[in-house]
Amino acid sequence: MNKKLFEQLKLIVGEKNIITNQNDLEKYNKDWRGFYNNKSLCVIFPENVSILKQIVKYCFAKNIKIVPQAGNTSLTGASVPTYNNKEIIINFYKMNKIIEIDKSNLTILVESGLILNQLKECLDKENLYFPIDLSSSGSCMIGGNIATNAGGINALKYGSMKDNVIGLEIVSGDGSILTSLSKMKKNNSGYDLKSIICNSEGTLGLISKALLKIYPKPSDSFTFFAAYKNLKVSIDSFKQIRDLFYDKLESAELIPNLSFDICLKNNYLKKHFFKKELPWYIMFRFNLYESKNKFYNRFEDQFKLISDNISDILIPNSIDQEKKIWKFRDDLVEAYKINSKVITNDISIPLNRMEEFFNVAEDNIKKILPNIQFHPFGHIGDGNIHFNMIVPQSISSESYIQIRDNIYFYINSLVEDFGGSFSAEHGIGQIKKTSLLKFKSTNEIDLMKNLKKVFDPKSILNPGKIFDD
Repeated sequence: MNKKLFEQLKLIVGEKNIITNQNDLEKYNKDWRGFYNNKSLCVIFPENVSILKQIVKYCFAKNIKIVPQAGNTSLTGASVPTYNNKEIIINFYKMNKIIEIDKSNLTILVESGLILNQLKECLDKENLYFPIDLSSSGSCMIGGNIATNAGGINALKYGSMKDNVIGLEIVSGDGSILTSLSKMKKNNSGYDLKSIICNSEGTLGLISKALLKIYPKPSDSFTFFAAYKNLKVSIDSFKQIRDLFYDKLESAELIPNLSFDICLKNNYLKKHFFKKELPWYIMFRFNLYESKNKFYNRFEDQFKLISDNISDILIPNSIDQEKKIWKFRDDLVEAYKINSKVITNDISIPLNRMEEFFNVAEDNIKKILPNIQFHPFGHIGDGNIHFNMIVPQSISSESYIQIRDNIYFYINSLVEDFGGSFSAEHGIGQIKKTSLLKFKSTNEIDLMKNLKKVFDPKSILNPGKIFDD
């Protein structure tokens, strides 16, 4: 059966655009965190939407399951097979063209396999700007960013990916092409289909093209790194700075001191940025459409209003130092990954309840595992915190898995009690299906399943993601 399948797919995509050898498939089958590693039947690389349509039509006719895959940077197992030897992977690596940059309407039309950093670099040369900024920007692709509604460090000012998508072209589960690529930012002509596709994780359609909102390139930026004696004053300080500089503040990243230890230990950092270590830090960045000197004068004038909460401050003395500060934030995810026994979370908490949540969560988890290390960091500006933990290496692998799953579910339950969300920006994928079923109503789940049937009548698109088919 597989031989016949491969021959048919080769006729559609060409022999050079299909991989069937299991050794070569390994890197496509395994998720970024290494939690999932089910075997796919093959990986195929369509070069355009016409070929993509033919693939999906064939799979629809033969009832073959499809896993759409962009940069394979999903942190929830959304871009790899759910089952062994039952799915083909469609990788969008070769659908990577920039089709049009429209400076008049401030839009860019791209194929979904374009890497995020390549998009940003191309726009930079044209004195334009795309604000989505992720730790995985060098490998993640636009289609995956849309499918997960990626957020990142600039969501405070610019919103998540869906807020920067104007239109989409997708291939639905029966092979139909649905195109909505109007450049009009105001378009209320019927249901907003693009908003349904954003965050659908490849379960409703395969994104082939995206029309994105772009911006004039800021003339400069201003960064400062603040240190705090405790979490409460760091939150209070953020609120002060946000309110004073709301028109300019682009990013605000909460960093615990443990982040420095992790990066220093794993050679992602040569030395601590601060002479005196304190428990909490926030990295601030402001986008400027004015001279840096003008903004700095304003900042100096206002600093007396915010200085009481700040124990120490680092203002970069060069562009190179500013880049090093933000590279530290990007590298943190990779450095943290080196720890083999970790518990990761992607939650959002109302800012006014964040300190209380941290205290309750840490107190209760320490009762289970006193030596656990807490490493909550992330986007304090929109309440999206990665409430991560490092389990002692002395814990056996079997005990670690049980502890991880128990704590993971406890955190998700506590988040709901605090009025937050157990999935802020990474999506559901495979890893959060149980939590979705617990915390969403039956009516909501049924509505989602009915919607999937409309777009994907045979449930061939990304099976076993978000919920079981």
